Order: sequence, then structure tokens, then C-alpha cells
Amino acid sequence: MSIGDKLTKLRVEHWGLLEYQEALNRQEQLVQAHLQGKGVDTLALVEHPATVTLGRRGSGADLKLSQSLMAEHGVGLQNINRGGLATAHEPGQLVAYPIVMLKKKDLRWFADNFLQVVIAVLADYGLSGSLKAGEPGVWVNGRKICSFGIALKRWVSSHGIALNVNNQLTTFDMIVPCGRPEEIVTSMARELNGPLPMAELQGRFVKYFAQRFDYSISAEPNNEIHVRGDVDEIP
Repeated sequence: MSIGDKLTKLRVEHWGLLEYQEALNRQEQLVQAHLQGKGVDTLALVEHPATVTLGRRGSGADLKLSQSLMAEHGVGLQNINRGGLATAHEPGQLVAYPIVMLKKKDLRWFADNFLQVVIAVLADYGLSGSLKAGEPGVWVNGRKICSFGIALKRWVSSHGIALNVNNQLTTFDMIVPCGRPEEIVTSMARELNGPLPMAELQGRFVKYFAQRFDYSISAEPNNEIHVRGDVDEIP
């Protein structure tokens, strides 16, 4: 796919294991920089401590435990501005947040291509990812392996995907995933009977994202805002 003859630079940041609220704050900084004309298209890669998130359409009906009981299990709860209902984050997920100005003002185009990036990564490990009409995410063998939800502000995106790689999946037992009690959640490690190298997997994700959306990888510093984390550098 090509949407232009010239590649746009993409800044890739590794935020490590980061509290969900801090990741929200950083995303908002990056979005505001874009809206002020000072932004750099950025792909943030991160893992979160155990956290349940409720999107704009989510409610208490999507939770199997109260907030206080979740807290007793060390699980946080966040109400957020992305689309969708309830999902869960745990260490061992590949979480990717593109804070980018959409090159094409078409949400469906962006979502479809974003999910194809996930499918390409899965294929590299011998897993066949599939989509379901009208349902956000990616499935493998009928089991959900990737959650998807984004927010747009004047065509600047935030939030993104959470691909279950090596996580234990226990936090998902506390929610009704995407409003479907019958949904079975899985991970790459579960499907492949063993853990995967996260750094390698992240590298593949970045490569396919850049290819799909016509980006080159940039290590140029963003002087307008301070965002902590390592930055990919490709000569």
C-alpha cells in the first residue's frame, strides 16, 4: 500500500513498564503538540501493570468484580476516552499507541490497516489472525488475542492495540471482554506453548507499521515536549 511518494518520519519510543495513567498523560502531551503544529508522528511501545480500562461505551456491567475488589487483587481501573467497552492490560502484552496525524481522513482505513499490522506480526510466528465484522480486535483459532480501541482529536490518533504475547491473562477474568461473556481470550505464548522474545516482536511490529503507513523511522529528538524512554535508531 502506498499513499504518497515521500515517506514521513516516525519517532518510535519505548516506555517500558509504565503505569496506565502516566501513559495517558504522555499521549495527551503528544496529541497537544500535534494540535499546536509542533508534533512529531510517534509510535509508543509500552507494557502496563495489571489494569482494566473502560472505553466510552463501557459501564459497570462490563466488570465481574467491583473496583474495590479489583484493587485488593492489585488491579487498577481506568475510565478512558477511546472507543469500545472493557479490556485488560498486564505485563507481557505488546501495547502500541500511535500518536499520529492521519494521512488519510478515514477512520476505517486507519483501523483496518492498523489491524493488518497485527496480523502480519502473528503470521511471522505461524499464527493466522482473523477479523470479525463490526468487532474491534484480532482473533486466532476463534479466540481473541488482540484488543483495539482508538481516539481521534482533529484527526490525531491516540490509544491503539494490546496484543497478548506473554501475559498470564488473569486480569481478563475480571471483565466481560468487549461486552461478550462467551469470548475466550488467548495469548501468543498460549497458542505456541512457550514465551516469545518481546524485543524481537516489537521490532517486527514497528517494521510492519512503518511499511503499512509509509513511514521511515526517525531518531530525531522532539524538543517541544519531554517524553522519557528509549528511541529506536535505524541508520
